[in-house]
Amino acid sequence: MFQSLELDELGRRHGTDKSSGPHGHDFLRKYEFFLKPRQNAHFTFLELGVFKGASLRMWADYFPHARIIGVDIEPQTRSHQTDRIEVIIGDLAEVKFLESLADLSPEVIIDDASHWWPDQLRSLLVLYPRLPSGGLYIMEDIHTSFPPLDALFKASFDTPPFFILQKLAEYLTGDHEPSPIVQDQLLRPISPSPVFHEELIYLAQATEAVVFLKRACALIKK
Repeated sequence: MFQSLELDELGRRHGTDKSSGPHGHDFLRKYEFFLKPRQNAHFTFLELGVFKGASLRMWADYFPHARIIGVDIEPQTRSHQTDRIEVIIGDLAEVKFLESLADLSPEVIIDDASHWWPDQLRSLLVLYPRLPSGGLYIMEDIHTSFPPLDALFKASFDTPPFFILQKLAEYLTGDHEPSPIVQDQLLRPISPSPVFHEELIYLAQATEAVVFLKRACALIKK
């Protein structure tokens, strides 16, 4: 299924840990399945988290006509700017800053920032609803929702991002829809309602697909 290796080869060349390299997460073979149709399109690509800039350089090579924007809290990451790459400095804990990123009208967003639960959920709830139809949102490193990493990344927050994404998938698949067998009843949820119950019902209504990958989740906007 994931036979195209162009993006992964670029990732290995640039040294990003998204690739299948020796210490990589092997994200890119899967991502290309979703991203290949946009390869030569004109659009805005937004990545949260810059680090050493390797993935931004890879995206710039893979999407020759796209506007590539990276976001980070560390001012020194501006050193990774080029004529094709823009780096914006800001704090993803601030809703107004997130709203300013949504105003850039990105079509693809990848969250590879702090991996802290509040940051992952805040970015999802603010940015994902503003994607256009067919837009792609990928939350990386959701394995931080599980022990033993949960203790490091929960930041005094009680709801793991994975649970929110799982609930979104439940709502999309069938929860709160009329039962095809018992006409006067709704399909019942599998797991308890999360803190963001109303927000997730709205997101599910605006979602075409939820795809879980190893350590990541991709959402496609309806």
